[in-house]
Amino acid sequence: MNNFFESNLASIAIKNPNLALKLQAVIPNQKYEVFMSDDIANYNIIDKQNTVALFATQPLEETMKRFETLGEYAYYPYLYFYGMGNGVLYKLLLDQEIRRRIVVIEPELEILFIAIHFIDFSQEILDGKLVLCESLDDQGVAWLFENDKHSKFYVKTYMLEIFNAYYERYRDDFLRINQSFIRAIEHLVVAVGNDAKDAIIGIKHHIANLPETIQTPTLIDLVLKLKNRDTAIIVSTGPSLYKQLPLLKQVAQYATIFCIDASFPILYQHGIKPDIVLSLERVEATAKFYEETPKEAFEGVIFAITSIVHPRLKKAIESKGGLIQYSYRPFGYTTFFEIHEYGYLGIGMSAANMAYELIVHSRFKRCIIIGQDLAFGEDGSSHSEGAIYGKNEIKPKGQKVYVTKYGGGGKVESTQVWQMFLNFYERDIANTPYPIEVINATEGGARIEGCLEIPFREAISRISQDVKPPLILEFPKEEMHHKYLGLIKEKCDTWLKEGKKKQKQIEKVFLKVAKFCEELEQLNEQKQLEHIDYKKMDVLSQEIEKIKLFFKEPIFHTLFVDALQSYIFHQELDIARVLVRNTHDEMQRRAKQIELIFLHKYWLFSLAGGIANVLEAVKLAKKEWRKK
Repeated sequence: MNNFFESNLASIAIKNPNLALKLQAVIPNQKYEVFMSDDIANYNIIDKQNTVALFATQPLEETMKRFETLGEYAYYPYLYFYGMGNGVLYKLLLDQEIRRRIVVIEPELEILFIAIHFIDFSQEILDGKLVLCESLDDQGVAWLFENDKHSKFYVKTYMLEIFNAYYERYRDDFLRINQSFIRAIEHLVVAVGNDAKDAIIGIKHHIANLPETIQTPTLIDLVLKLKNRDTAIIVSTGPSLYKQLPLLKQVAQYATIFCIDASFPILYQHGIKPDIVLSLERVEATAKFYEETPKEAFEGVIFAITSIVHPRLKKAIESKGGLIQYSYRPFGYTTFFEIHEYGYLGIGMSAANMAYELIVHSRFKRCIIIGQDLAFGEDGSSHSEGAIYGKNEIKPKGQKVYVTKYGGGGKVESTQVWQMFLNFYERDIANTPYPIEVINATEGGARIEGCLEIPFREAISRISQDVKPPLILEFPKEEMHHKYLGLIKEKCDTWLKEGKKKQKQIEKVFLKVAKFCEELEQLNEQKQLEHIDYKKMDVLSQEIEKIKLFFKEPIFHTLFVDALQSYIFHQELDIARVLVRNTHDEMQRRAKQIELIFLHKYWLFSLAGGIANVLEAVKLAKKEWRKK
């Protein structure tokens, strides 16, 4: 009898080293015993503690029945299961050509240990087609969707299937993991957004600002000047900030203060000068934080802003003599310009997330967070006393969102956007590549998993009493500026050329699809559907698939996906629901094909329109260069 344990374990070690170590340490026959049969596919596993078998009757017979019930998933590229069983079911499912990935959560390591002895999954594990987990939390689920970008288009088809009746005893764990999936899917959908206008504005601002960004100190220079520092404090603008300001003032000369833009005027009112003020968004309203703050507050402060900020914000800082340091957000179109000295910050969606990224890049030993409530205060306030737009800037919505409160032991009211910021914070902390002490000293609002919860007074007692050195940045040399200026022009010309070519191809297919849809509607009105030209429909389906291949081309993906996803993502979710629908005969297959043709009519229209808007933004941004 073959033993596949070593080959399976070697593959798991590459994909999930922690799980491999745990499996290597498993002592067999502790809780479970194997009941063999002449047919390896028919072996059973006995739970000795509860005197119950995983399969109540014949394992192979039960497996085949389960496989048949899963027939409705024949066209599903992604499947999610709770329970490994004896592994035979997954070998059958993985043999189906459509399958891109099966995720299996097995709460009992010993069962997983047994299953990988008898069935060879080594290649499927290496290829990422089979993902084995002992458990999953929010961060683990988020990683699954990030690890396979294509999987996000199938989130509307998500279903966590339980392997069989034996695993009903783990119902609480099953429900917990299912909730993690639901939260991750909600976060993913909200993060993509449904307003393409913001993405287009970001592209326009980025290109318009490019000639100026390369005249400022680089992000690399800023990171190097921040190296070897002890403690960073991130100052956000939640309701709890006000009570922390006296203590912050006491340690301002020792700790490096990273202040989000909204907190800048509040700190000035209390005689506190931050080291770095951060802005990352494209919205014009952010400029007011700088316009409402006197000129003397700007002296000696570095304003770390991203290239997509609004021109009014940039002008407000410049008019007060502030030192701007640009960075690029990690979008495809920003990396396309290959000016890597200025990239990349802003994976998360708030200035506070950006501050944490900068702190990690700079390898601070400690990060203290204050004012990061991400929830409404007890009095219903959304922001601190002294906030420019008032402490009640955001009102609670009709649909309530609740998160775990700071310190635990209950829930606090939040918003969908704050919850998204919270998810980014937790993910960034979980993925920090070195040991860092992260202290949430907010003393209010939401709990941020991965942080120590310590009162601010106690947290600042850990700060070194050495006075921090001033931050003095270097400006790039003239030759570097000229080199990158030529590169920027060249890259924009390539962008426009590539976009026009693809736009024409998409519009050509769209016109064919639109005409065919019109013909189908006429045939339907005339009750002559038997005259549908299926050969023509097959050709159109193939042409649509060729357009979809654009997304696999590196240059197209780099230049357009960040902007286009808001146009087409929600349509892709609906298309995926049709794609996975099982068909039992030729009539059903054709009906499905017709539905997909109609869905892709609007998809092609949106895609061509989205590209046109991106190209227009690039042209308008280039005109801004001449004005400057």
